[in-house]
Order: sequence, then structure tokens, then C-alpha cells
Amino acid sequence: MPNYIRDIKEGDHVSFEIAFKLWHKKVFAFFLKKTASEDRAQELTQLAFIKLWNFRHTLSEEHEFDLQLFRIAKTTLLDYFKKIACEERNLKRYYDEAEEEKAAHIDIFEARQELELALSVLPPTRKKVFLLSRLHGYSYKEISEQLSISPRTVEKHISLAIKQLSGYSYVPAIIFLAEYLR
Repeated sequence: MPNYIRDIKEGDHVSFEIAFKLWHKKVFAFFLKKTASEDRAQELTQLAFIKLWNFRHTLSEEHEFDLQLFRIAKTTLLDYFKKIACEERNLKRYYDEAEEEKAAHIDIFEARQELELALSVLPPTRKKVFLLSRLHGYSYKEISEQLSISPRTVEKHISLAIKQLSGYSYVPAIIFLAEYLR
């Protein structure tokens, strides 16, 4: 086999084809045993022989051809398992992030429902003033101009709204949410 190694190193396609025909079944069997999948074994076998050709300049005439080929096959298998592990980690990360996002959307939806429930007890003008201030971020002056009431009345409506809503255990969270949802 040393002449095959030398010939393959020099880029002789015929020697490579002969080596492929001689060793293909053994390499395939190795991968089949390790992966239990004929498709994966075939794919990995092809990759191992592609690597053999691409890195033929690193072959040594001092070592048996089969030892070098199976070293390439083992590194190909290790690379495959690393790739699978990386894909599984990425998939798990994707699902974890999707679950967190879903939970956050559910929390926001529930918080909005609680906010609507709490605000439903406010008189219409007080509710409007509270929403303009806390949810939309308008200043007292801007609210007073928009609703044609005095800034002092706006301040009074906000104060009364907060007092009226203080009976709800989740009002501090609602006020925070109103700030967050802006």
C-alpha cells in the first residue's frame, strides 16, 4: 500500500479510486456501527474520503494506509457528533427563548386585562386623565389643555384615581405596567 499512499499524495486519481473501492465498505461499516443509520453512515463515509483527498498531502508513507484512513474516519465522526451536540444546544436555546417570550406575552396580556378591570371602576374623566398621564406619558399641563380643564384638576383626578385603585392588591404592578407599556 505504500505506493498507493505516495501516488495519492501526488494527486493520482486512479490510486485514490482503488483505495476507495478497497476501503469503502469497511469505513461504511464503521460509521454504520457508530450511528445506526445507513444514510448517516453513507454521508460520513463520503466525508471521510473527501477529507482523505483534501488532506492527502498529510499522509505518511511510514504508517499503514488503513490506520490513517480510520484516523480520518474517527475525526469525521467526532466532528459529526460535535455538530449534532451544537445543533441540539442551539435548538434547546431557541425553544427556551421561545417559551420565555411566550410567558412574557401571556404575563403582559394578563396584566393588561387586570389593568382594564381596575380602570373600569374609575369614572370616565378620571380614567381618561389617568391613562393620558400614566399610560401615554402626557404632562399635567398637556392633559389640561387637551381636556380643557385646569392642571390642578388633572392633579386631583390623578390623586383620586390612585386612591381609588389602591384597594386593588395589584395596583403598584399596574402602575409599573402602565409605565412599561408606554
